[in-house]
Amino acid sequence: MKERRKLTQSSCSPLPHDFTKMLTEVFSANFSQNIEKLEGNADLHFRAEGEIYSDEVVVRVSLTEQGKLQATTVHASCDFDPKASSPTVEDLLAIAVDAIGDVFAALFEAKPDTDGKSPLLASTLSAFSGIPFQWTETEVSKRKIYLKVDKSNPVLEQAADDWLAKNDPEFERKLKEAEQEAEALFVLPPKKRGKSDSGLH
Repeated sequence: MKERRKLTQSSCSPLPHDFTKMLTEVFSANFSQNIEKLEGNADLHFRAEGEIYSDEVVVRVSLTEQGKLQATTVHASCDFDPKASSPTVEDLLAIAVDAIGDVFAALFEAKPDTDGKSPLLASTLSAFSGIPFQWTETEVSKRKIYLKVDKSNPVLEQAADDWLAKNDPEFERKLKEAEQEAEALFVLPPKKRGKSDSGLH
């Protein structure tokens, strides 16, 4: 099940593949030097995904390490009203991307734990302060957004979805319908990230 903040029953459409691919590339390019500086950064990769619900937009970006069960995933959630003229889906996605970029910038700059590990490579985040373990409200561009960081790994979740797709024809049909709905949306490219001021230690 995909992580989301709201508990309402709502169908969702995944973010278009072209958008998540572009978002993955932007994060990979912007943080390539930060990754190179990490100790033991054998095989780290960004992965972006998200969903649009009838009342919420969710974006998540993960930094995964080849062969590791844990990843570092930053989730962003915004309230969404499809009937309102503003903010648009594009507006909310841009805010979410900016907020996630700020969190990753702070995580890269965070002091190592007692074992000398960055929060991006540690198996748990409990040794680090200032990290939003639960949905935490903040403000970006004068709009409310909620952030959460955990060690969930989207690669494992994708493997489960792939298994369902192979063994449940109905699951695959519904997934394709949802993807077609999402592709109909026009999404703006994410903005280039700058320095973080989110205050993680």
